Amino acid sequence: MSVVQPYIDSGVVKIVADQWVENWDAAKAESMMENILTAQQNKIDAVVASNDGTALGELQALAAQGLAGKVPISGQDATADGCNSIVKGQQTVSVFKDTRLLAPQAVNMIDALIKKQALTGLTSFTLAILTGDKTLTGSIQAAFLPVVQVTKANVYDVVVKSGFQTYDNVYRGVPAADLPPTLAP
Repeated sequence: MSVVQPYIDSGVVKIVADQWVENWDAAKAESMMENILTAQQNKIDAVVASNDGTALGELQALAAQGLAGKVPISGQDATADGCNSIVKGQQTVSVFKDTRLLAPQAVNMIDALIKKQALTGLTSFTLAILTGDKTLTGSIQAAFLPVVQVTKANVYDVVVKSGFQTYDNVYRGVPAADLPPTLAP
């Protein structure tokens, strides 16, 4: 919201729906998007989804209205299914956080705490913001790893070459003429 809020304040962006998808359930996301599309008479310009799973559910509702691939939609986590949807021109972008870097980061933080050293680089977030539940109070400190936008143009280089997702999973169902070369062993 820190990025989007100035656009809302200036009137460039109008949020027509802001709903939390319980358990990030794709079927619930699809149903919610169907209701949003009905309420807005299919007049939406973009969708920001919680993760690739909810984005894929929302894409089902968009597809039923002929809007898949026309309305930009973001996801998160660079899942195999999300990346596959990106290379097929449906999902627009996924936010890639390399989860393989989380364990070393957690170990370093635990080590610092055991040694009674101060943790650095933490940011405070309210529980209401993190959970989408405005009734929750309190806050939590968090350290964030770098993120990368994954698009059709860079999915191969960022996600496949790094070994985060396999070539076969990302490019399943893609016509041979649209495939990049496979990685050499």
